[in-house]
Amino acid sequence: MFRYQQKTELTPSLARQAERDSIFSSCCTSMGDVPFTDAAIIILYANMLGASDTFTMITTSLVPLAIGFFTIPAAWITLRSSYQQTILRASFFSLLLFGVIVCAPFFRSAAVMVLLLALAVFSVCHTVYLSAWFPMLDTFLTQERRSIYLGRMRFSWQLSSALLLGGIGMVIGKNPSVGMLQMVMLFSMCIFAFKLYFIARIPNFKSESGRKELSFKEGLDMALANKPLAGYSVYLFILNLAAYGTIPLVTLYMKKALHAPDNIIVFISSITLTGMLVGSFFAGWIIRRYGIKKTFLAVHVIYAVTNLALFFMSKGIMPDSRLYFTIAAILFLYSFTFACANISSSSEMMALANPNNKVMAMAFCNSFYYAGSGLSRFMTSLILGSGALAASWTSMGMTFCHYQTLFLVYAICVVFAASLLVVVPAIFPKGEYIYTIH
Repeated sequence: MFRYQQKTELTPSLARQAERDSIFSSCCTSMGDVPFTDAAIIILYANMLGASDTFTMITTSLVPLAIGFFTIPAAWITLRSSYQQTILRASFFSLLLFGVIVCAPFFRSAAVMVLLLALAVFSVCHTVYLSAWFPMLDTFLTQERRSIYLGRMRFSWQLSSALLLGGIGMVIGKNPSVGMLQMVMLFSMCIFAFKLYFIARIPNFKSESGRKELSFKEGLDMALANKPLAGYSVYLFILNLAAYGTIPLVTLYMKKALHAPDNIIVFISSITLTGMLVGSFFAGWIIRRYGIKKTFLAVHVIYAVTNLALFFMSKGIMPDSRLYFTIAAILFLYSFTFACANISSSSEMMALANPNNKVMAMAFCNSFYYAGSGLSRFMTSLILGSGALAASWTSMGMTFCHYQTLFLVYAICVVFAASLLVVVPAIFPKGEYIYTIH
């Protein structure tokens, strides 16, 4: 009998073991997800299968879109089974779909559609996994250990992903074949499979908390009635709609307009992950030192400035090597800020969630967060595919392409999103509501 099948009383030693197993599981998950969550690899893969710019950007939007639209239904599934069982079942089906994605080139003319369909269903399964992940952690994490554990877990899986991506960049070379990318995905798939082992090792600590168990409808009604949380969720939707398309668009811009070598693109993606890693490491200190309010304001400023800087990164303004270095530095800053924004957003969400309705409140807020993230990339793909933007235009003696136009649009939209900071309680607190100090 696996440990997850055993009803076990929580002890300090078992809690520490569960922490270690869950961290190993998160590392396996993140390293397995690298081909899909990192824009560079999935974009290169989709391009080699013959996908257009539209379909290529769609591949990067499917995971956050699925999380955004299926998080609340997935919470209903999670409530009907143990957390470990939900994670194991979702992960098993994800593994099968992973195999289909690896085999997509064998479908020849239907390869792109098979890739998109398999990735879409994979994304739904991943959403179910996420809906059970944090509630499972809550069964063995004490309040005193929570921040220490979350920081360690986030640092561990981001470091693992960055190291893997850097290794992939060294292995694939400048012009990898489809077969090479299939081998990369197969390797990631094998790592992904190990998460099943580590999840199965975590005992079932689920116990009665003494609080009333809310039904799905009652929990959703309570989340909707939480006006500060609802307003904050809308703000996150708009912010991510403006900011989440930048990183994959840079990959597409470097591939199609700057004609950068594929290994350089993957290396820059690893630097992007490193920026997120460093940002996660320092985010807690930044929030404690400067507060949530200043952190949110800085996020908007840096998002706008970095997108504006990318707008001016044209071929010929400097030697290629220096141009690639500059873009890498901009993306490092952007991803550092992205990590700080992510942790600040989660902190504010947890502060606003009703203690009696944590699972549904967080699912409600996350659905807006990820819907904005996915729609940002999806709408970008539609704009690129529609040909609505001029292929090139000239201003101030410089020539800009349609990819650069989108960077300018992103910068403007981020500035507009700043006007919605009035609904963020950490910025402009109004009225009386549940709010746990960070």
